[in-house]
Amino acid sequence: MTADCDVLIAGAGPAGAALACALAHLPLRVLLVDAAPLPDPKAADRRALALGLGSQRILQGLDVWSTLAEQATPIRRVEVTEKGWPGVTRLAASELGQPALGWVLGDIALQRALLARLEDSSVRRAAVAVTALADGGEALAVTACKADGVAYQVTTRLLVAADGSDSAVCRLAGLRRHQRELPHSVLLGRLHTDRAHSGVAHERFAAEGPMALLPGAHPLDYTVVWTLPHERAQDLITLPAAHLIPLLQSAFGWRAGRFVALTESRCVRLREAWLTGTTANRLVAIGSAANTLHPIAAQGFNLGLRDVAELATGLAAAAAVGADPGSADLVRAYQQGRQADWRGVRQATRWLPCLFENPAPPLAAVRGLGLASLDVLAPLKRRLMVRAMGVTAPQSRLQRGYTS
Repeated sequence: MTADCDVLIAGAGPAGAALACALAHLPLRVLLVDAAPLPDPKAADRRALALGLGSQRILQGLDVWSTLAEQATPIRRVEVTEKGWPGVTRLAASELGQPALGWVLGDIALQRALLARLEDSSVRRAAVAVTALADGGEALAVTACKADGVAYQVTTRLLVAADGSDSAVCRLAGLRRHQRELPHSVLLGRLHTDRAHSGVAHERFAAEGPMALLPGAHPLDYTVVWTLPHERAQDLITLPAAHLIPLLQSAFGWRAGRFVALTESRCVRLREAWLTGTTANRLVAIGSAANTLHPIAAQGFNLGLRDVAELATGLAAAAAVGADPGSADLVRAYQQGRQADWRGVRQATRWLPCLFENPAPPLAAVRGLGLASLDVLAPLKRRLMVRAMGVTAPQSRLQRGYTS
């Protein structure tokens, strides 16, 4: 079967659009499809993404960071504390000689910049949904459906599932998925304080649930992410801001100043999901289609961008020698190359909430001592910072900020 394209990317969200940008300069026929409408130029961001230094370098390699830099808020320091205990861990970019540990950026702003980068490229785009797959040997036959119900078929040598945590492509391919709804929700909102954040992000652990404050574009604003038991979160989100703010202040304390106003508050139920059967003929998954994680370490999108870097590196090597971009060897190499990173991040996002949810005094004392000790153990703290920033070795060209 002769293929219509070399790589078909299903999903034009940030992960799929980033992969399209990474492949745009290669001698590959790339098609990016998504049935969802393009983000409105005036649309507000749906969520704040905490990008590690490694992710910023990838976006630099994709030639979009110069557009995003003015919209991104640098995280120059992170403070990790536990309510009721004096221990604190401070992680500062200056200790690594870097301008920032990471940046906070809106998801819609990122998606718009990535899609704009594709406008003058050879990447084709189509507003369709993938509705069926069929194996054609040397290519996959993909049935695509337009909004008006008209369906047509396109063949591709590699299909990339980038269509989110409830990936239709993975379901159509029969990939097995572990998934469960967690007993928690996150309460989100924009928090206005009376003290400038100065680029400091906070992670506050308490028995009721961890709370993160991410510095916002305005010097007095944070994005608050409070993980709570689902029923508790549902109760709190019904409260007027005037009643909810004192509860937020009580849970967090005064390290970030006085909480003055709360806007754009909402509640999102948490779940985790990842592929257990990770291989399929001529198909790979990236981003939340491969892993949907607890948000406690803000690693979900960073993990997805590393998926993009790994896959783009493999496809660039294949294109350089004219190899099949959907070969079993390439698919297998991608899956094997990502397993350790996927597994490590999944484990961390599962045990961190459990560790800090246990209120037993002996364990709480050990945690407090650990936070205080880590602040003075420079080598260990440095390793933690490098890991959190996503700049551990080995690094591909794209992960070092160069076009793959």
